[in-house]
Amino acid sequence: MKEWIGLTIGEVLVRCGVSFADVQVLDEPPGKLRAVEFVCLEGGQPRRVVLQIDYYPDLFSEDRSWSQKLVEEQTVVKVGPLDN
Repeated sequence: MKEWIGLTIGEVLVRCGVSFADVQVLDEPPGKLRAVEFVCLEGGQPRRVVLQIDYYPDLFSEDRSWSQKLVEEQTVVKVGPLDN
């Protein structure tokens, strides 16, 4: 999974055979998009993964809603649990 660092979230979703509808966004604190979580189907062994992204002000959403395009174009900076 380290090979996913530097890819976009959209590219990883394709590799994992996952639909955006199955992605949970993680925003901590609320409104600041920081990561996504989903079950990766790659390799025939489903596993839950968390993809962290760098936060910048355009990723803030008061109503905690982000477009699929915006989320999928973010670059993965870490694979694993959300840093505090």
